[in-house]
Amino acid sequence: MNHYAITMPQLSDTMTEGVVVTWEKQPGDRVERGDIVATVETDKAIMDVEVFKAGYLAGPLADVGATIAVGAALGYITDTAGDVAIAADEVVAEQAQTEMIPHHAGTPIVMPQLSDTMTEGVVVTWEKQPGEAIKRGDIVATVETDKAIMDVEVFQEGFLSGPIADIGSVVEVGHPMAFIVDDAAKANDTGVTISADHKVKDTHKVAPPAADKPAHLPIPKTAPSQVAAAGNAVPVPRPQGRQASPYARKVAAQLGVNLTGLAGSGPSGVLVAADVARARPSMQEVAHALPQVDVPGQGRPMTSMEKAVSHAMTASLTLPTFNVTVNIDTAALTAATKAKKVSVTVAIAKACSVAMAKFPRMNWAYQPVDKLVERANHDFGVAVMSNDGGLVVPILHGVEKKSLEALQGDWTGLVERARVRKLAPPEYSNPTFTISNMGMLGVSHFTAIPTPGISAILAIAANGPQGTPFTITGDHRVLNGADVALYLTTLKQTIEAPDAWLSGGTAAETAGAAATTSAPVSPIPEGNWDVQVVVVGGGPGGEDCARDLADHGVKVMMVNNEPFPGGECLWRGCIPSKAWRAAADNIRNRAHDAEMGVDGTANPKLNWAQVEKHRRWVQTSRGEMALKADKGMKIDVREGYGEFVDAHTLKITPPEGEAYTVSFGAAVIATGAPAFVPPIPGARENLATGGVVTSDTIWNLANPPKKLGIVGGGVIGVEMAQIFRDFGTEVLMLERHDRILAEIEEEIGKVLIASLEKEITVVTSADIREVGGKPGKMTLRYADKEGAESTFDCDVVLMATGKRPDTSRLNLDKVGVALDGAAIKVDARCCTSTPNIYAVGDVIGGYMLAHTAATQGRVAASNLLGHASEYDQDRDCGVTFSRPQAGFVGLSVAQAKAKGIDAVEAKMPMSIDAKAMITGETEGMIKLVADKTTGRIIGVHYLADHTDTLIGTGVMMVAGEMTLTQVAKAIFPHPTQTELFGELARRLLNRLRRTAKK
Repeated sequence: MNHYAITMPQLSDTMTEGVVVTWEKQPGDRVERGDIVATVETDKAIMDVEVFKAGYLAGPLADVGATIAVGAALGYITDTAGDVAIAADEVVAEQAQTEMIPHHAGTPIVMPQLSDTMTEGVVVTWEKQPGEAIKRGDIVATVETDKAIMDVEVFQEGFLSGPIADIGSVVEVGHPMAFIVDDAAKANDTGVTISADHKVKDTHKVAPPAADKPAHLPIPKTAPSQVAAAGNAVPVPRPQGRQASPYARKVAAQLGVNLTGLAGSGPSGVLVAADVARARPSMQEVAHALPQVDVPGQGRPMTSMEKAVSHAMTASLTLPTFNVTVNIDTAALTAATKAKKVSVTVAIAKACSVAMAKFPRMNWAYQPVDKLVERANHDFGVAVMSNDGGLVVPILHGVEKKSLEALQGDWTGLVERARVRKLAPPEYSNPTFTISNMGMLGVSHFTAIPTPGISAILAIAANGPQGTPFTITGDHRVLNGADVALYLTTLKQTIEAPDAWLSGGTAAETAGAAATTSAPVSPIPEGNWDVQVVVVGGGPGGEDCARDLADHGVKVMMVNNEPFPGGECLWRGCIPSKAWRAAADNIRNRAHDAEMGVDGTANPKLNWAQVEKHRRWVQTSRGEMALKADKGMKIDVREGYGEFVDAHTLKITPPEGEAYTVSFGAAVIATGAPAFVPPIPGARENLATGGVVTSDTIWNLANPPKKLGIVGGGVIGVEMAQIFRDFGTEVLMLERHDRILAEIEEEIGKVLIASLEKEITVVTSADIREVGGKPGKMTLRYADKEGAESTFDCDVVLMATGKRPDTSRLNLDKVGVALDGAAIKVDARCCTSTPNIYAVGDVIGGYMLAHTAATQGRVAASNLLGHASEYDQDRDCGVTFSRPQAGFVGLSVAQAKAKGIDAVEAKMPMSIDAKAMITGETEGMIKLVADKTTGRIIGVHYLADHTDTLIGTGVMMVAGEMTLTQVAKAIFPHPTQTELFGELARRLLNRLRRTAKK
């Protein structure tokens, strides 16, 4: 077996040592090239330790918090699985290769991705030299891609600095070519030669250009495209009497290239992949292969952008196209956009997206050979006239999911940069659909030309007597005439009835109604009903639904089986438990006062009567406020139990008096879910005596128990365990599964569990055999995972075994509402199997959280009002009010990968945050999860003392579909724990840049 040392890297000239912050891998874990194994704190920053040696991590590992000298070992890599530590007397001479970017190198200038197929580029010229000043918008280099030779434009001022990739170097997309520093004195003149396999072959000083020679090389002829074989294409057969490498044959199958007649450049004339790549023409080669007609005069060389346009337009001649035109009345749209203060251009782009929700094929593209690229992202190119008279096509990204206001904000900046031709490559590359409006120039009719990569382009001419001509030129390989005709008809209806979709929302939410009618159509059946909608249940789901409906003028009744609204959240869940938690926090926090220099507070005393008085005051105050608000909104609030008689009749049984019926057009079921008690011998029998309590009945305790047994290790059990532990109670928790907190992200859960086990006794894989006794003298009999039986004597037993919907009193069989187990079965719109009956909240299963129920209530209301809306669990969130608090927004890496998303994450411990250190709240971490392909943040996970405050930032990042770049550029105040979000985003961006595998 071989061992290689992972040494403390030197990340700056002044660095002599570093502090280990975290280990991202543990001994025995598999390590791949480019993996991050640890993070270290230097004199300037916290940096990743990235290794480029495959194997397994081996110890001994330097302790977290240990100070390690530069060059000393942090840990080891072994090539043998199961070899988790080197021998005590072993001296490891060989080092694992690492690639670290010095913190003082400045801002990297990375190889841009200038096309969907580009994975690397070749440095053609440097237009600036090391130490030379750079301004925003300067062209610093040109690079050769698989499509063309393009300018590299930067948008940061400073001075060019090395290490700088030599001309001819092959640099992967996202990897540094050079750097920008803020001071000319910091610039270094190191050059590096990077080979075709992306390895550094040589380092040297950059020679200054000769006085009589240009500072860059002439632009060479286009090299053959570098194509990587992908997918499971079966290699083509070897050509008769010729040799061809297996890789060449696979690339030929992918590209549809005939190997017969190709010249081989490999040893002894063997055909290699590069030979096959040369046989696939680029846009430039197609353009230059056509007959060229000589033109008199002295021509100037085209700019890179002019050449790219020229090549693309010529290549478009290879597309089999056709045209379809309709006339559209744009008057209503023009008036509406004026009122909303948004550009008509932006509104048309949004309308195209709304209509495209029904015809997604319009957004597809043909890909050689014989493939279709099916795209859901609406990245629309919109032609703009530049200040020099030419046309530039900036791209509005994410049209399908952004509001008009957000798109207008994007468009304003794009137009400004487009007019002076200062767009960055992502702002003009790879549109999925293109719009060209020459009507602004008075053109009465024209057809536009689609280029490879899109299947349709929309040409808009000037308004005439019959309306405004909208002409689509389509690629017949992707679209047929009926596709385009139906799409244009829908687009016409969308533009001529803008009020249905201009109010906001995504294309998916508005396409159904906007494209077909001038006003949303409510699914509430017409009829002489007592009320239009009856809501059964007055918790967060029912109340939010009723309020939204009433706010839109719908006559709505809310039937609630309690005197006040609020449901379980207000009376038996969120609010009372957090009142107890607040008291427990005050007790717990006093233990740390002395560390802050505050003495005399170390022995706080619990006043249970006052705790309960405060809890009940909060509950009754909020209940009275809610009832007053509901009645003020003209909601007809009725107390009683509701049960269905038929699909339009509800029987209400009040606390006093006779039952009666009301007729309704539509109904929403929001009856929640009671606590579930499993069939453990003695558990259900002791509910009546009070010896066993649930999350519904624990509020009847006269005093905190001295000893508490908890069955169930979920969120409710853990919250109650810590609350009563802080109140001075001895706690035993029994969980039948192999870990508690199974619903929490795995690493967050492990850290929190380790903290909990220091405070309470936890037994997992427990077999709970019997609950017996009487209040004050209860006994829990159980066996551990080895089968050893034990008993625990306690005052009371809490059954924290979750909740389960109970629909037995609703008579759902009379209305045809289907169940999924105990829960009501609904679709994403919260509609049941009966079209006029919806259901929300705990009664439908899933996340049984108050805010989830409220969101679903609003979704149901929106659909009943005729506005298409869906609940998206992938953007939901939750907080466990433990200490520290756990929380989640969106997806974990495991959840994302299960959905086919290539997800990555970064984490930072709370112990490095300045504010956390000041307040002594250093336990825990924050993790950021992003889609590697798009950079969009899809999850945030927390373990921190103030997760309930910090989680709002994560909610906005995920719900707002923010990217790592946006968060990295955001300004967070110092010192606050929110700074960690920016640090995490920057760390993950840097990691993706350095470890990108193209």
